[in-house]
Amino acid sequence: MVELHCHLDGSLRESTISKFLGKTPKEIYFHKGMGLEKALDSFRVTLGTIQSADLVKEAVYNLCIDLNMGGIYGGEIRFAPQLHYGNSVEEIVEAAVSGIWGNINIILCGLYGEHPRVLDRLVEVARLHDRVVGIDLAGAPSDNHRWSLLDYSDAFTKAKDYGLGRTVHAGEGRPAKEIEVAINFLHAQRIGHGLSVLDDWKTMDLVREKDVLIEACLSSNYHTGCINEYSDHPMKQWFENDIKFSLCTDNTLLSQTTLEKEFHLARKHCGLTKEEIRQTQFWAKEKLF
Repeated sequence: MVELHCHLDGSLRESTISKFLGKTPKEIYFHKGMGLEKALDSFRVTLGTIQSADLVKEAVYNLCIDLNMGGIYGGEIRFAPQLHYGNSVEEIVEAAVSGIWGNINIILCGLYGEHPRVLDRLVEVARLHDRVVGIDLAGAPSDNHRWSLLDYSDAFTKAKDYGLGRTVHAGEGRPAKEIEVAINFLHAQRIGHGLSVLDDWKTMDLVREKDVLIEACLSSNYHTGCINEYSDHPMKQWFENDIKFSLCTDNTLLSQTTLEKEFHLARKHCGLTKEEIRQTQFWAKEKLF
């Protein structure tokens, strides 16, 4: 199996958190309708347990092992090294790379609302490591953010020039126009979540024309309230409209899920057949950075 969208800080082992806090707080786990803002708050707890380079290395290694034990033979782990204050960004990334085991690579995440210089720095760091294969813009936009999606276009253009992969969290319960901007101006090859892609025919045409893949995160979207029920996810319609996508876990710990479980939910609630799920895995392998 191939996993394209898995956040390190949302996929730690419970033992990692318990080592620092005595136990894993139940309130960090995602649940139905919690909302995206509350879901993002959970990361403050998990991030607090892996602040130094040594701890990041250990967390990456453990996640690689856990993914492999779950049948994942290839994929990418993503995280935002600028949120780990125990060492410099460069040292944190070096630690993450040294923790890689097997056929897993790293994506570095900038965050909505950050100064574009932060993302530019991540691009420069990423180009120094063969196992850092792409960049992402994660989180969610807010009305009080000074910087808009377009403000990150220069950094993504530089990433394209360097041959780095580009993925963007877009259309996660937000207008399809966001997906258009991510593709046209940030050169996104993949879109995280992308729930609104069918809301606009121009966006659909663009996704197909540019051969963009959507990273579908069923449990996560259900928990954050982007969909009210699993069956509301449009993945079946994506398949019928020739929109390429892959099933992803997003956060294995916080959503208490695995890729195998996501396959099961997609079959049970969204009507995907075994053959269609197999096709999504072919697309995932094709779109690895």
